[in-house]
Amino acid sequence: MRLNIFPKLFLAMLLATLMVVLVMVVFMNWSFRTGFTAYHHAEELDKVQELAEVLGTEFATHNSWDFLRDDPQQWGKLLGDLGESAPLPPQHPPGMMERGGQPPPFPPPAGPPPDRDQLPPPDQGKLPPPPDQDKPPPLGARLSLLDSDQQQVIGGLRHPLGRPGNRRDQGGLTKVEVRAADKLVGWVTVWQGGVVTDGLAQSFLDQQVRNLYLIALFATGLSFLLAILLVRHLLRPVHSLTQGAQVLTTGKFDTRIEVATQDELGRLAQAFNTLAEALQHNEIMRQQWVADISHELRTPIAVLRSEIEALLDGIRQPTPERIQSLHVDVLAMGKLVEDLYQLALSDSAELSLAAEPVNLTTVLTEAALSAQARLQEKQIGLTTRFDPQQALWVRGDAERLYQLFGNLLGNCYRYTDEGGQVEILAQQQGNKVMVSIQDSSPGVPDAALPRLFERLFRVDKSRSRALGGSGLGLSICKNAVEAHGGTIRAAHSPLGGLLIEVVLPLESI
Repeated sequence: MRLNIFPKLFLAMLLATLMVVLVMVVFMNWSFRTGFTAYHHAEELDKVQELAEVLGTEFATHNSWDFLRDDPQQWGKLLGDLGESAPLPPQHPPGMMERGGQPPPFPPPAGPPPDRDQLPPPDQGKLPPPPDQDKPPPLGARLSLLDSDQQQVIGGLRHPLGRPGNRRDQGGLTKVEVRAADKLVGWVTVWQGGVVTDGLAQSFLDQQVRNLYLIALFATGLSFLLAILLVRHLLRPVHSLTQGAQVLTTGKFDTRIEVATQDELGRLAQAFNTLAEALQHNEIMRQQWVADISHELRTPIAVLRSEIEALLDGIRQPTPERIQSLHVDVLAMGKLVEDLYQLALSDSAELSLAAEPVNLTTVLTEAALSAQARLQEKQIGLTTRFDPQQALWVRGDAERLYQLFGNLLGNCYRYTDEGGQVEILAQQQGNKVMVSIQDSSPGVPDAALPRLFERLFRVDKSRSRALGGSGLGLSICKNAVEAHGGTIRAAHSPLGGLLIEVVLPLESI
């Protein structure tokens, strides 16, 4: 089953949040239990230390531990003063306790056995239920008093849980010295396992753990809700982009989407708007291109049609002069069609270019010699400002480069007044070769400079058409320069006319 981006993002964010919550719950539970147990044990040790001080005082008063051996209730009283209790052995009259705190065996009861009617009811006289083996004993049951000979005086078992090896018994036996008059008279021992033994403390611990689980459950639900809201917020620009792209496919290039953020999605929306603007501009240029081409072809075709119809109707005689005029019109149309073809080839990257080292000095010299004869017809002077003996090597197609500079010099011939001046400059600048061709007046308006390389653009349409220009020459030159990896720009010439600067990469030989 293929999932959309919404469930993918939602599941990814939800699973990541759940993993974080789970790790936090486990770690916090362990940390809280461990810390609380350590705190509880420290609190127990404080009580044991206090009991050791009291026992030291009592020992100094009685000068022995017999007061506890003979009267075990004193042990319970001392623990009661600390807020603790201890299971007491069966009571015996004073003097009946054996050495070591163990009572003598009781003699069997005298007399005949009681009658059945004198027996207590079934629910009476039963032994109390055994203590819960899984419930840790209180502090009083885990305390013992040892004398100076390490003999137990009174107290609970060394292993109060009765199962050495049980996980609850994983703790340690702590011994606190009992001193009387700076003399060691015994030890108070306490067995501390790895769990909390106080009932109230255990209840508090369980309550806090339950609260922790409730908080984790609440955090899970909150993360579920936030994941939905956040994924919807993140996908809203994506939906807008999808809808905008669908509208663009219908040809509505004026479509724009709102840029609400400055993050990656916002930059993506801005890129979409830029793309839509470029498509809209290209569509306008395409419509203008079709209109300009139809206009350029309609005018010479209309002239040819009128001239031929006049000849067919006998209005005009087919003299050599009129036939020559028709031939000139046909050549102009052929030039326009050839320019369109060359421009289409360069646009589609099908313009064939030979990649070989070319001496640009030789190409410029040949182009200048070819254009010099035409420039002399209008008494336009041509000056070359480069050394013919200094080779400037570039990688490209010599024929296309010759055509490039021939077109630029042809523009100088058409748009420079008689008696003007044309200069060609070529020089090396770092790892590039710069060639500039400039002419004298007339100049180009400032507003027209950025549009000179647009297709079919003319500064003066009527004058350009009369001079044989199609408005495609500079566009073809621009494509040829870019195909060689160079740049071309137009500026005002110091001579009063137009400056065209061409920069090409230098080829190392």
